[in-house]
Amino acid sequence: MADLKENSENNEISFYSYIMILYKNKKTLIISTFIVGVIVTILMFFVIQPIYQSTTIVKSAGSSFGLGGLLGASGIPDLGGLEELSGSGGSSKELALYEEILMSRRCIEEAIIKFNLIEVYKVQVMQDAVKSFRLNTITLESNKKAGTLSVGVYDFDKQRSKDIADFLIFQLNRINTEMNVLNAKNNKEFIQQRYDSARIDLKIIEDSLKNFQIKYGISPEIQAEVVSKASFGLEASIQAEEVKLELLKKILTSDQPEIKEQQEKISLLQKQLDGIRNTQDGSSDFQLKGLPTVLINFYRLKREIEIQNKIVTTLIPMYEQAKFEERRETPTVIILDYPNLPEIKAKPKRMTTIALSMVAFFVFFSFVIIFYQLYYKRIIGFLRNG
Repeated sequence: MADLKENSENNEISFYSYIMILYKNKKTLIISTFIVGVIVTILMFFVIQPIYQSTTIVKSAGSSFGLGGLLGASGIPDLGGLEELSGSGGSSKELALYEEILMSRRCIEEAIIKFNLIEVYKVQVMQDAVKSFRLNTITLESNKKAGTLSVGVYDFDKQRSKDIADFLIFQLNRINTEMNVLNAKNNKEFIQQRYDSARIDLKIIEDSLKNFQIKYGISPEIQAEVVSKASFGLEASIQAEEVKLELLKKILTSDQPEIKEQQEKISLLQKQLDGIRNTQDGSSDFQLKGLPTVLINFYRLKREIEIQNKIVTTLIPMYEQAKFEERRETPTVIILDYPNLPEIKAKPKRMTTIALSMVAFFVFFSFVIIFYQLYYKRIIGFLRNG
């Protein structure tokens, strides 16, 4: 308890000592802080150049260069996440692409060359100029909900900040258009290859169907229906004639010509039915044996033709759309706010900088005085006495 009390008293004495030291040196502290404030004020108002900012806001004009857009042009309904897979999509992806274009080395280097920014930044190589441009000149802020991108350009010269912002938007539109045209060209080539392949496949299947119909008839399904009806009709006739034969047998003796005639009639009908059921060599159009296989193959060929026809008819508008997009040169970026000519500086914030500088110096110089009075003098005295 005694130790704690002694430590507490030492702490209070130390803190009091700090206050007393600052109070004794208040004149030096205040004058020094005031001098620093004057120096910083002179620097802010007469030495450091003001920096201006020109801003512009852009929005995507929308495009259908991706496969999702081409599928939409062909009339195919929404297929869920296909746009995500094809590279086209929401405004957030387009804004991210815009940011990448504006921050790309290609875009920035052309701006540096056009406005001779290497001399403005006082650097020796292009790499340093690009780094300075990204850190100190351009600012990007996207609004994903609204689908807009705000581009700001800082510069010492008002007009140059506006001109650079104009040039960046021009670069954004040009590079984005080039990328879209290249994408459309690749899509067109892919669709053309698929279209040519589909036409070849369609011709092969059409020839196969033609040869099939030459062998089995133009409409095997109609033929099957007719043969089936004929078979059912023969079966019904045979059964009716058999009933009639049974009745004749009850009335007449077995050697009567009516019975023999009825038996021959039934035999002839049965022979016709057996011919329909058992013939499979293709010598007759009226045959049931093997007909299911013929019908299956026929329906398969018809289905393949319908599929290939659907593919071809789907690819035609997609191909035409891709050709149109490849040649389209309309702007892909909508400018909501054109770059402005700034009227007032954007930075540095003079009064804030002066105030912060004076506060920082006051705190720092206070520590220096305390250290000098309490520790430095003691160390020097100890060394001298020692």
